[in-house]
Amino acid sequence: MLVLKNCKFVPFLTEGVDFETGDVFVENGRIEKILPAGSEYPADANVFNLAGKTLLPGLIDLHVHLFYEVMSDIFVGNSAPQPTTTLNAFRYAEELLNDGYTTIRDVGDLHCRAALYVKKMIESGKVDGPRITTSGPIISSNWTNLDSLDIYACGSDGFRDAVRKNFANGSDFIKLYGSGSLLLPSNEPGYPILESDEIEAACLVAKRNSSYVSVHAHGPTAIDMCVKAGVHTIEHASMITEDTLKYIDDNNLDTALVYTMFAIDEVLEEPESYNGQRMNALIDWIKSSLLNAYHNHKNILIGWGTDVGLNLYKTDPMREFRLRKEMLEMSNEDILKQATINSAKIIYQDDKIGSIKEGKFADFVVVDGDPVEDLSVMYRIPEHVIKGGKIIR
Repeated sequence: MLVLKNCKFVPFLTEGVDFETGDVFVENGRIEKILPAGSEYPADANVFNLAGKTLLPGLIDLHVHLFYEVMSDIFVGNSAPQPTTTLNAFRYAEELLNDGYTTIRDVGDLHCRAALYVKKMIESGKVDGPRITTSGPIISSNWTNLDSLDIYACGSDGFRDAVRKNFANGSDFIKLYGSGSLLLPSNEPGYPILESDEIEAACLVAKRNSSYVSVHAHGPTAIDMCVKAGVHTIEHASMITEDTLKYIDDNNLDTALVYTMFAIDEVLEEPESYNGQRMNALIDWIKSSLLNAYHNHKNILIGWGTDVGLNLYKTDPMREFRLRKEMLEMSNEDILKQATINSAKIIYQDDKIGSIKEGKFADFVVVDGDPVEDLSVMYRIPEHVIKGGKIIR
């Protein structure tokens, strides 16, 4: 048994208790009991005294590409040796766990399915890493011209077939490429590259497999089309409109938005580049859209994503916290929920992860300070990381 003594709790992320400090008892990878501080424990227990530091549930990142070490990996893709891409994926997974992300969602793997292989190695106990759900390769039209990432399909029959093959090959959910890239010129940034019947076919097959569809979508027309076709998570959601948000609310849709501010900020750091100029021309529109969703549509869940390569992620691994605070002026409470319980709900795993509760997985991060009062506590990696009751560091 592992006993975490003298923990400071965040009330809205700790369920079933009415005290602010306490002891957490862990057995067989799950939270067995949460008791007031000073409770008795077995003589043979492994005791870890937090000395009043804050215990949070493990963090969750819903938008990661584990193979993605540097930008060129997107274009090299399948021409890179499979052992290289798998090693890249493992290194990224290892880094994410070290920084407190005990659960991640890989939203676009290579055809060799490096993320799936790493997931299996972690689940077998051969290596340490976060809990992983993976989409496998992205399903797209041939507009994207990214052979390394995409499975190309055409028409509703083609999309049905591609979705079935992805599930047969081990995918947990489905990822579609629903719009052009934000940074490619068009009459509408991120214009649609799929048809409604193709998206609907993918969603139907996913639903029949007790799963869901996520979609890369930036522009307003593409986002609206995907929402109305039944997509569960809109990745980026950069220029979502009030009409689309109202449609989600009015129809009580199970639609969530996964913001990726780190990826946006990455481009803004090079203002003189083509991509930087393009992003600077759009950033006010993007911020206005995302802020409107956040402030005026509280029933729509906002999830946590980063969407950058490992080389950049390692320079400032917790940047997403700072960006949501500074760029979008979100509350500390909402930001903490987005990185934990909201994201757990989005992937239908809130019965296992996302908060501290008896019976859930013993996935935690320990931080020195009170992130509810001062979010900058989260701008540096946690003091300690625990996954499934195992102290990672």
